[in-house]
Formats: sequence, structure tokens, C-alpha cells
Amino acid sequence: MFEITRPPLLLIGLLLCTPVAAQDLVGKMGDIELRSSDLKAILDAQAPDARRQLATDAAAFERLVRSELMRKAVLNEARQKGWDKRPELQPLIERARDQVIVSTFVGNVAKPGEGYPSDEEIKQFYESNKAKLLAPPQYQLAQIFLPAAEGNDKAKVEEAKKKIGELSAKLGKSAGDFAKLAQENSAHKESAEKGGELGWVGEDQMVPEIRRVVSGMTKGEVSAPVKSAAGWHLIKLLDKRPAATRPLADIRANLIAEMRSRKAQDMERAYLEALSIKLPPTINQIELGKLQNTLR
Repeated sequence: MFEITRPPLLLIGLLLCTPVAAQDLVGKMGDIELRSSDLKAILDAQAPDARRQLATDAAAFERLVRSELMRKAVLNEARQKGWDKRPELQPLIERARDQVIVSTFVGNVAKPGEGYPSDEEIKQFYESNKAKLLAPPQYQLAQIFLPAAEGNDKAKVEEAKKKIGELSAKLGKSAGDFAKLAQENSAHKESAEKGGELGWVGEDQMVPEIRRVVSGMTKGEVSAPVKSAAGWHLIKLLDKRPAATRPLADIRANLIAEMRSRKAQDMERAYLEALSIKLPPTINQIELGKLQNTLR
């Protein structure tokens, strides 16, 4: 219902003009206030990846503040109208409360120790998973792009098709200057300014239509016109690198996160299995069948 994005930085202008007593006030919405302590509690509940994003993305941080202010404002109105006292909501509220307790308790039980994984365990995991840690082939590309998306004006689509054909012919017959033609004709401004250069692109980052073409090209070759959902492309292959195993140093943080996640899953599974042995569940199939029949 609400966009629970991860936070932007504090509203500096607001903080500079508020009295000392309100220096921890991050934002307001009418009488609703959001303070640094409130925001810190939200941040503490974020996943590590989300916290890392928020540390560098001021816009995302601000969206979180706005979203939380809106959530608090709606909650305030609902409470003023007694919505939280409605009888039919009580089981849902109680279940949501219980679920928070259960999930946080199990998460704590299944939390790997601070020292896990050790350097040796990381190295062993890396060595045993090298085949899965391949970086895909990398291609240094340049392009000339003409937009011709589905649903666009038919005449414009045909015009783009005709123009890309003319550019292709010009390159093919006279070995024309690809960079110059890209600067003059490509609609992708960022790359056009650099002679069409896109930099290094991983095979897994390309749309299928372009990936199929590029994978069979040789260095220096220019493709025939390629149609994608966005439009027409002429692709020049400047260089390429084969698939290669990523160095441990480059992916160490990701490996640690993966290993801790797997360890936590194993610990959770072991805890639940032990609990089932300690307190074996029994099911009344007759009563269960009666309840199931009420659903039909």
C-alpha cells in the first residue's frame, strides 16, 4: 500500500532552521513528527544490502522518510476513528504481533557467530564453487541507436528502419567512420557523445537480440541492423574478454553474505527439527477434514 523504500538523508535545511530542542526532528506532516530515534529503529531493521544502498543514495533515504511520515499519518487517522478497535481486526493484529515475535526469535536463534566464516572457510568455499563463480564474457561495444519501440507512430518506425539501413550500407561500402556516424545520428545521447562507445558490457547484461549477434562477432566488426523492443541498433565490437573466474578479493563480501545466509538457513532448519522431536506434533485428521469441507 505504501512505498517502504529505504531512507534519504536528513532535511538539512529544516535542521538548520529549527531550535536546538528539535535538532533530532527529521520531518513533519501536520502534527506527525519523525525523529532521528524513530528513523534509527527503522534503519536497524533493514537488511545489510538495503543499508548499504541508503548510505549512498540520498533520494532513496528521503523516500523512506516521506513514506514513514505518510504511514504514521494514516495510522493516526485510523486510530482517531477507532479502526484499530474493530473486533474483526483483533485476530489479524494478534497474528501479526506473534509473527514478528516468532521471526525475530528464530532469526536470533539461527544467527551465525560473528567469527563465521573464517578466512580458511571462505577460501574453501571459493575453491569448491569456482565453476559457479565465472564472470560472463565481457564485450567492449559501440552502438548507433534509433528508437522504434512497439506502439510508436508507424511512419516514424518505418523511417527509423530505413535510416538504420542507410547507415549500415554506408558503413559496409566505405568502411565509414562509425564514431562520427554515431555522434551525428545515434539517439542514445550518453554514448553518442563518445562516438557510440558503451564501455564494457557483460553478456548477461545484454538484451537477447543483441547478445545473439554480439556473441558471434569478431573484433572490429560492425553488425547488420539489430531490432530490439526499444528500436534499431548497429553494434560495433571493439574488444572482448572470455569468461573468467572472479578473483576472491572482488567477491569476498558477497561470498561472506552467501555463506552466512546458508549457515542461518541450516541453523533454523536444525532448530525447528529439534523442536519437532522435543514436542512431536499430532494432527486430528477428522477435525481437519471437517474444517476443510467448510472451504468447499
